[in-house]
Amino acid sequence: MVTPPNHPVFRHNVRPRYPALHPMRKLFHVWLLLFFVIGAAPTVAAAAPAAPATPVSGSASLTPQQARDALAVLNDPKRRAQVADTLQAIAAAGALSAPPVAASAAAAASAPAAASGPAALVPDAFKSNGLASQMARQGAHWAMHLGKSLRGSLAALLDVTSVRAWWNWQLTSPHARALLINVLWTLLAALVPALVVEWLARRLLRRAYLAIAARRERNDQDEFNGDDAQATQATTPADTAPHAAQTPGAAPTLPLPLPTGPVPPVLEAEVQAVSTAAVADPASAEDRVIEAQGKRKATHHWTLLQRLPRALLITALRLLPLAVFVGAASALISVFTTNGTPQDRALDSLIDIYVLCRVIVIIGDFFLQPTAPRLRLLRMGDAWAVFVQRWIVRIVGVVGAGVALAEVAQSLGLNDAAHLALLKVVALAGHVMISILILQCARPVGDLIRQRFAKHDSLEMFTNALADAWAWFTAAIVMALWFVWAFDVQNGYHALLHVGGWTVAILVGARLASIVIFGALARLFQAQDESEKSLVHQHAYRYYPLLRRVIGWVIGVVTALGLLQAWGADVVDLFSAGTIGHRFASALATIGVAAIIALIVWEIVNVSVERRLDRWTTSGDLVRAARLRTLLPMLRSALFCVIALVVVLTGLSELGVNIGPLLAGASIFGVALGFGSQKLVQDFITGIFLLMENAMQVGDWVTLAGVSGTVEYLSIRTVRLRGSDGSLFTVPFSSVSTVNNTNRGLGNAAVRVNIVFGQDVDLAINTLKEIGAALREDEKFQAGILSDFAFWGVDAVDGSAVTLAGQMQCRDTARWGVQREFNRRIVDRFRELGIEIANPQRNLLTWDAGSVVAKVEGGGSSGPALRDAPVDDAASSAASRQGDAPVEDQIPVDPKPAGGPGTPGNPGTPSPHA
Repeated sequence: MVTPPNHPVFRHNVRPRYPALHPMRKLFHVWLLLFFVIGAAPTVAAAAPAAPATPVSGSASLTPQQARDALAVLNDPKRRAQVADTLQAIAAAGALSAPPVAASAAAAASAPAAASGPAALVPDAFKSNGLASQMARQGAHWAMHLGKSLRGSLAALLDVTSVRAWWNWQLTSPHARALLINVLWTLLAALVPALVVEWLARRLLRRAYLAIAARRERNDQDEFNGDDAQATQATTPADTAPHAAQTPGAAPTLPLPLPTGPVPPVLEAEVQAVSTAAVADPASAEDRVIEAQGKRKATHHWTLLQRLPRALLITALRLLPLAVFVGAASALISVFTTNGTPQDRALDSLIDIYVLCRVIVIIGDFFLQPTAPRLRLLRMGDAWAVFVQRWIVRIVGVVGAGVALAEVAQSLGLNDAAHLALLKVVALAGHVMISILILQCARPVGDLIRQRFAKHDSLEMFTNALADAWAWFTAAIVMALWFVWAFDVQNGYHALLHVGGWTVAILVGARLASIVIFGALARLFQAQDESEKSLVHQHAYRYYPLLRRVIGWVIGVVTALGLLQAWGADVVDLFSAGTIGHRFASALATIGVAAIIALIVWEIVNVSVERRLDRWTTSGDLVRAARLRTLLPMLRSALFCVIALVVVLTGLSELGVNIGPLLAGASIFGVALGFGSQKLVQDFITGIFLLMENAMQVGDWVTLAGVSGTVEYLSIRTVRLRGSDGSLFTVPFSSVSTVNNTNRGLGNAAVRVNIVFGQDVDLAINTLKEIGAALREDEKFQAGILSDFAFWGVDAVDGSAVTLAGQMQCRDTARWGVQREFNRRIVDRFRELGIEIANPQRNLLTWDAGSVVAKVEGGGSSGPALRDAPVDDAASSAASRQGDAPVEDQIPVDPKPAGGPGTPGNPGTPSPHA
């Protein structure tokens, strides 16, 4: 549990002497001294010429009737107030008319001395109407105005003579004393019964408070508060290090929420998963941490929105007794008082003040809920809620009691100057109490500032200075606000009520608006289960932190403008039609709308593309999915350029920049670029269309621009092919006119075999079919074969060979393997069955007839042998094959074959056809 600031340990911790603050304190003291010296200087200067003035002596006679009239005026509060106002107006008129004479006399008396003294050299050092002299005159004017304001405020604050005279008159005058006693008895008679009735109503409604709070407690037991749990789980070792460095046994002093229930197992598993991801992948861990923070904030806002209805119900129940009090007090006023009497004015003022104070306390209970932590709308612990609520009650009680005393005194005849002085004293007491509250929170808030900026080493000096000095600086601002209000305030009570009421209303409205808007956003972006997250939700959740931050800034700016309007600044006129504020707001709105529309278009396109990818991947259409993934970066780049160009041009146009020359220059540059890079543009356009038409993909075997190879890389301008020999071809798309892609689902294994003319054709056909059937049943190839072997028929017949053709339909990835295996099995099976495959080679034997005749005529011993030799088997077989060939394919045979080339008698040169 957090130690409350009013605890003895806390007081000991928040009152150390900070060495770093000693120079600041000295500077503050010096500034305060100069402040009062400047304020007192005009008083001394004004008092000097007034010294020689002589009082006006005179005598006046007073008749008894005049004395009775004066006594009647003094006894009547209204007439006495009128006389006091008249005398004050006369005194003010006299004060305004007297100084010029004195000032002129003083100036005339001091003129020679000024002219003759060394001070005359000072004005001569500056140019007439120069910047330095203007600044000096303006500074002197401000100093004189500040001095007059200080003198008037101090005179009002120190004017205890009027209050003492009024009090003495109340005690000594029988009429005044009787009026005072009558007012007191009327107040007691009207307010005490009303307060008793209010107390009874509060007692009757106490059970309703407790029942609502208990119902919320039961709901939280069923469903643990995810906000506090995630805040606890999101704590890192770096965050807990400052706590570990505290003194042992010292309680923490940070106003942070502490969990009061068990941690859900789901959150523990999520944190464990985040920790594992942090160890495995730091980049992924950072994204997970950001996502966890977004979820924690979304859960917090949704929790606040869930608490809001019950908190409003309890606040309405707390307002009922106050309404009962107002009704009872109003009824009693009509019984005990008459309109226009001092009793009536005093009761009206007291009732208004009491109602305002009670409303402020109830609003504090509405946000802090000290007795119902599960309905609290601010992130703080129980001890801090009790501490802040107690200080609210103290400040409201002191200020309300002081204002009530001043209003009752005014109703009893206290003049306006003394009444204003009392109000300023009461306001001073309130500012002092607020400053004390700020100083009590100096140490814990300073520790919180150090923790928030602990990760930024470059800001360490600034962080330490801010943590040490923020409380004194804030207290000085609070006191300065009182000075600003007290120096020049008119109709102080009504101004205080007006400004204070509007300030509280604006702050409460801003907080309620933030709870409702952030809660609705959290509900809109938060999914109950991870499995329920759709693609749209995942894309939208990316913008949740940005949207939350933008809405927070908008609420803050609107709240600041509302506060400025309530405090007297004319903000409405700043944004009226025709002003710079109106134009600026209109430009921001137009730019915001353009950015939102661009963002919506961007996300619609992305979500549509990703949905298409998921659908194709799920259905198994991986080819189209791969093609879309190839085109996706180019499409996103083009879309982003178009959207960014439109938004930027719209923003420049709304800010008053003439975009006509920009568009003209861009057009000229585009035309020049188009003429200068026609081939490059052709590459881009052709590449885009080829990719959109899915002409090729990475890994396909293609033939284009006269080269073949496997596609290794595709860009928007070129394609890279890896050839079968390992060489790399880079082909621009402008050179591609035809694309031959062998990887498009089907790859037919062609079968074509030539057998020797005269072989059994039917046996060869049946053998081919058997090979196809066996190949399809093989487990190694059956996955790549789509159909049985299809025999097309006898494709060609000539004198030496018969051609048989067919094919097997396969997948593109299995075509070459099946085809090669089919051919291997054909060789093996045909060899087993004795089916001879035709040999396209022909051997021709030729001879020289002249050499044979010469040998015969010369009586060579070989002549008879040659004549009687039998014909060679090879020659006879060749002759038979030649005789079987068609007539157009036969080569003329020499009629004298004996002694041709290749015979022992005439080894000639074979034919080039051999």
